[in-house]
Amino acid sequence: MNVASSTSVALAIGVDFYGGNVWCSSALVTLLNLPFFYDHAEGDRACLLLHGLGGGTYELQPLAQVLHKAGWTVEGILYPGHDRRRAPMPASTWQQWYEAVVTAFQALRDRYPRVAVIGFSTGGTLALHLACHFAVDALVLLAPFLRIYRPWFCPVAPEKLVQSLGRWIPWLPRRHLPIRDRALRQAAEAACFFKSFNLQAVRSALDLIAQVEQELPRITIPTLILQSRGDTVVAPQGAQIIYDQLGGSQKELHWLKDSDHLLPLDVEREQVFAKVVAFLGR
Repeated sequence: MNVASSTSVALAIGVDFYGGNVWCSSALVTLLNLPFFYDHAEGDRACLLLHGLGGGTYELQPLAQVLHKAGWTVEGILYPGHDRRRAPMPASTWQQWYEAVVTAFQALRDRYPRVAVIGFSTGGTLALHLACHFAVDALVLLAPFLRIYRPWFCPVAPEKLVQSLGRWIPWLPRRHLPIRDRALRQAAEAACFFKSFNLQAVRSALDLIAQVEQELPRITIPTLILQSRGDTVVAPQGAQIIYDQLGGSQKELHWLKDSDHLLPLDVEREQVFAKVVAFLGR
């Protein structure tokens, strides 16, 4: 896989969580948009982390490092169309992303008795589709993409605009990343490959969502959902819809209030880390 981002920013991240063992650390973290694989050679559990549309592994890197310290083998991949810096963002499809996800998941399943999947935003939609068709042991959804955030002043559903205008407009410029923590936002923007959104890719993500909505009642594995009410990218009510329609009884939905969309890098990240580690450690 081609990877290229020599630009990174170092910053201090404090981590506090309770997940079987209690520990606290402060580490210097460099955000890089590179595939990662942190192995526990003697471990029997692995976690596949899936990034969002137009994003990359930097979105989940600090969470992956926390999980690795908690005893998990962790892997993060870059999807086709997301694996190198380009201007503007190239078109790619959910089928291409999903093929990469399945390949990575099956390789982990061949080596580890227990495999969990964590999906952020569109990565959450991909994780749901995977869980409907493969033997995933546990699922974590961080700000899952089911609906686009619609401001009060927008008279038309954003999905309709994407489906119509997206046929003729190839891409839109991207504003700053949706992170309220200024230091983390600067670090993420240095690592991010794209300053635009490809609307063909967004349309493909909407096609995936339409399919996943039909699959939700068939997904019965333990699932944790984390969503901020202050999200400005995905509509927060999408998390509630997913929770209500999942077929299993072992499901949790936790609401955050101070973060924007990119939960693993925002102001409530320590709460995110704590809840994910505790949930997966059961």
